[in-house]
Formats: sequence, C-alpha cells, structure tokens
Amino acid sequence: MFEYRNIDGIDILKEKIPSELQYWWQFGTILELNYNSKAIDEYYCDYTNMITLLLTDYDQQYKIELSLYNIRGNLNIDMANGFFSGFTIDEYLDSGSDNNFHLYSIEQDIEFDLYCEKIRAVLVQ
Repeated sequence: MFEYRNIDGIDILKEKIPSELQYWWQFGTILELNYNSKAIDEYYCDYTNMITLLLTDYDQQYKIELSLYNIRGNLNIDMANGFFSGFTIDEYLDSGSDNNFHLYSIEQDIEFDLYCEKIRAVLVQ
C-alpha cells in the first residue's frame, strides 16, 4: 500500500483512493511523461533533472502525477504498449547518497530503474 513517509502528497492519495487501488502496480499506464533539466547554480554549472509522470489505473478512474526530482538511472519503455507492470517505489536510504527513492519495474522487457532525491504525488481530477 502507499506506506511511505517521505513522499510529498501521499496522505491525500491515501484519503481519496480506495484501499484496493493503493498499490503502485495498479497505476501501470503512463498517459504522459515529461523530462526537463533545471539549473540550480549557474556559477558551478550545477543542475537538477526532473521527470513528471502522469499515471492512471486500468479503468482510468484515478490519475496520479508523480514528479521525480534529481533523478539518476535508466529509463527504457516500449512505447507500443504505453504501460509498465510491476511498478514499485522503495524508500532507499544510503547515508552517502542524495538518493532517497528507488523506482523500478520487474517487467523483463522494460528497463525502468531510477533513483531520485524527492517525489511529489498529486491526485489529478
């Protein structure tokens, strides 16, 4: 279930989405994926990467916008399908790293293995 302490907005998802749908693998359809890079310190040429995913459940009754900040990893998705099953988010705590979350899919034909510093989740009406 959505048992995460450090995802911004997870409490609202837990309130509004029925308990039988409170699993990330229930939201395996990607309706939209956006990637951008933003400079955070021009002097040191420091920047952060961001991916925004618009996910929906099978019936497209609920939509979740996930924003992933300061990402690292690999993302290869078969766009003919547009979905990825086995989607999981784990809290990843490594004292020597900025990575707080690990997002991945156990689907064999999809390489989805990302680490990020921060996640914001918003229920889209």
